[in-house]
Amino acid sequence: MKNQLLIPILFFSIACDNPNGEMYGDLEVFENLMEVPNTEQPAPPQEDVSEQLTKKVVKTGGLDFQSEDIEKDYRIIREMLPQFNAYIENENQTKSVHRISYSLTVRVPSGVYDTLYGSFSNMAYRLDNKYSNIEDVTERYYDLKTRIKNKKALEQRYIQLLDKASAVKDILEIERNLNQVRTDIERLEGQFNYLSKRVNFSTIHLSFYEVLPYVYDSSQRPGFGARILSALADGWQGLLSLLVGLATLWPFVLLTVGGIFLFRRVRKNRKK
Repeated sequence: MKNQLLIPILFFSIACDNPNGEMYGDLEVFENLMEVPNTEQPAPPQEDVSEQLTKKVVKTGGLDFQSEDIEKDYRIIREMLPQFNAYIENENQTKSVHRISYSLTVRVPSGVYDTLYGSFSNMAYRLDNKYSNIEDVTERYYDLKTRIKNKKALEQRYIQLLDKASAVKDILEIERNLNQVRTDIERLEGQFNYLSKRVNFSTIHLSFYEVLPYVYDSSQRPGFGARILSALADGWQGLLSLLVGLATLWPFVLLTVGGIFLFRRVRKNRKK
């Protein structure tokens, strides 16, 4: 009786899972499933009620502060992390004439996030910015987990059908759908693993800096002789620029000279 009910159920399930809406034409594939003993039928997975009630959150925080001795604070942070099983994921250092700064991304187990976050806050010489965020991802976490479980169950059904299929058309169609299901499983597992890492390890962004005292650097200022030579070179360049500018005015100079010449000649003729 159970085997007779299994045929329409599997037939309807595969028809729904098929993205093209096509049913396999060879009914022998489904009829052969009746030969599978009841003891080999996969049992429905048992839900873990306690795990369903576990809240999943992602904690993210950050601190921006001024340091009195940045190298000392950086060393303290490095020595502090192993005590919390934390580690630096990203690190960046910048230095200029006026300041030196560090930018760190720290990953810490969620259970000790608050303790480490408080320790970092106490290190600040002057706190510029402080923020902390808790994101509830419980629904998304268990949704991905359920979708992966359903996809894997569908994968097993396709494998079972593939073992019983005899027609080439059915084999090719089952393999195509099986490959698609496995691709979906890999994609969902990637999302689930990334989300699980964010749940298990919280993130703290640290940005701290030290203002450096002003130091006059006389080596950057040229000597007297160098400045004299630079002035002479600038004057020569200015003279050349003037000559070049005058050269561009030669048509106007030629017209002016010609006009003066004609004016004097006309005036001379009138006197005669």
